Amino acid sequence: MRLIILLLFTSCLLTAQSEINWTVNLNTQQITQTDKRVFETLEKDLVNFLNGRTWTDDRFTEDERIDATLFLTLAEVTRETGGGEELIPNRYSGTLAIQSARPIYGIGEVTPVLNYQDKRLEFNYEQFEAIQLSEQSFTSELASILGFYAYLVLGMDYDTFSPLGGQPYFEEAQQIYNRLPNGLANSGGWTAAGKANNRYFLLENLLSPRMIPMRRAAYTYHRLGLDQMLVDPAAARANITLAIEDVQSANQTYPNSALVQSFVDAKREEIIAIYQGATGPEKNAVIQMMSRIDPSKAGAYRAISAGGGGRTAIRGQAGKR
Repeated sequence: MRLIILLLFTSCLLTAQSEINWTVNLNTQQITQTDKRVFETLEKDLVNFLNGRTWTDDRFTEDERIDATLFLTLAEVTRETGGGEELIPNRYSGTLAIQSARPIYGIGEVTPVLNYQDKRLEFNYEQFEAIQLSEQSFTSELASILGFYAYLVLGMDYDTFSPLGGQPYFEEAQQIYNRLPNGLANSGGWTAAGKANNRYFLLENLLSPRMIPMRRAAYTYHRLGLDQMLVDPAAARANITLAIEDVQSANQTYPNSALVQSFVDAKREEIIAIYQGATGPEKNAVIQMMSRIDPSKAGAYRAISAGGGGRTAIRGQAGKR
């Protein structure tokens, strides 16, 4: 009987394990008036929220979990008063940088998938008040932000394993947006007005028919490209070139999109490394395409020409989905 109970308990623990292995880094150097112990609690609450729940109906083994890192840089929020500035209790602003990676089949290395910085972060947090996300109603802006990015990490990862495979998770992120109160949805990092590089436009890119080539590229680049590199490097690199052509097409249809910028930020160094082992025509084609897609870093892609015909270089850690 005890063995049966133990097995059932172990099974429940495995089932409850999050699909994403989150690492949280909190920078509070700009905090000057609030007790720093608040942020020790916040960091624990963030880890518990992100790693303590399941986000899909799929079961992940330990080596299948998605590696993701959350970097939060926080500052206190103040308001103008007759005598100067006054601290708004429990209100914080700052930036959020999020990165995720997935394994490359057979190579024992990982590749970056998402690299995104949210510069319009603002939320309330009260020490010892649990972070909770409801599927029926809005609970808090912090829970909405965290849930939003968790579903984006999942969706972008699933897109790399099957064509448009991340759609259900992008739709979950859409539901989080839909549950926001009107005043919140029209402000800060959620607004559809003003700057085009925020949460609203990142999600809009992922759900837009105009960006289907971009999402198709995620599958071609990873599953038909990187995952085949050990079996047939030349064919794998040819598929990666096709993926870059799709990215270029999406960029032409939807200039300055948040999704394309996220792709180049994640893949720039990797693409340079991959094509240092390519043929001359391949190098020239990719240099031209990436210089159009990522013009501010056009000079960096010229390093491809300097590479020899050696083995494709991809760095990372072991593991595979």
